[in-house]
Amino acid sequence: MIFWETPMWHRCAQARTPLKPTLLAPAFLALTALAGCQSQARQDPYVTPTSTCSYMLPTVSGARTYAPGKTAAENQKGIPDSALAYADPESPAFCDRPLSDTLPTAIEMADYVHGLNTTGLFGTLQQSGPYTVFGIPNAVLETYQTPAGSKLTAPENATLLRDILAYSIVKGEWSVDQLRVAAQASPTHSVGLPTLSGRILSAWIDQPTGQIILGNGAGMTSRLWVTGIPQSNGRLYFTQSLFLPPANDPPVTIAKRATQAVRADTPKGIPAPVAVTPVVPQPIPGHRATGGANTLATPPVLQNSTTR
Repeated sequence: MIFWETPMWHRCAQARTPLKPTLLAPAFLALTALAGCQSQARQDPYVTPTSTCSYMLPTVSGARTYAPGKTAAENQKGIPDSALAYADPESPAFCDRPLSDTLPTAIEMADYVHGLNTTGLFGTLQQSGPYTVFGIPNAVLETYQTPAGSKLTAPENATLLRDILAYSIVKGEWSVDQLRVAAQASPTHSVGLPTLSGRILSAWIDQPTGQIILGNGAGMTSRLWVTGIPQSNGRLYFTQSLFLPPANDPPVTIAKRATQAVRADTPKGIPAPVAVTPVVPQPIPGHRATGGANTLATPPVLQNSTTR
């Protein structure tokens, strides 16, 4: 028996078309260009070292906004309806993840993240950075009234919102220890932090409590709620209140004014203050990032609602 080799052709094929190397080269280059279209500025998770470090971010918005749905007489089926039955879940923050992954998982940062998305600043936190973020909690953003009496999240306040959020993001990574050392070494006992808004955010140590205080150089200050959670592209803090960028004042003028004010209030011959142990302990990996209710670690606007 003889087997004849019979080539199989598709009925639509008219002739053989050999692939020439000269035709493959441009196609390969085109595919390579398409593969590189994504911005190289975005942090590459492949080269980010993995870690088992984690923190638990606090949540109080649920208890603050909770209102009973039915009275005991109306609730015939005995459905649980209380702040204890629906407790606020804490969200984990992993040290080997970028700020763009951690912020959306924090319930207290919901309004802050929404503002970052609407103003186009969220993409910055996807980059390698590093950046230090002083996140503003929901209650602070929701209760702030603009000079015109409107909400900060109103469409007509988009420019103001962007300025405020850009002022809360600092270029570079600043831990609590680095802030303390820099403030103690400065002649003004404060450190100026460059922000994305182009203006300087000041930080210094409150001597009675040892807490880090943030200020805009124009009288607005804020304490910290969550202090310095490490991230793969920076550090994450929660503030206790809102601090606005100084209006119509260049950064050099702000720093000069702060220096003059400190020198005027500091008597000559008194040495620089020594470090003071904080009242609220710093966060420990794997533990809650705050010290609980009725402490400096919980914003005053939220303290009355966190006691259960």
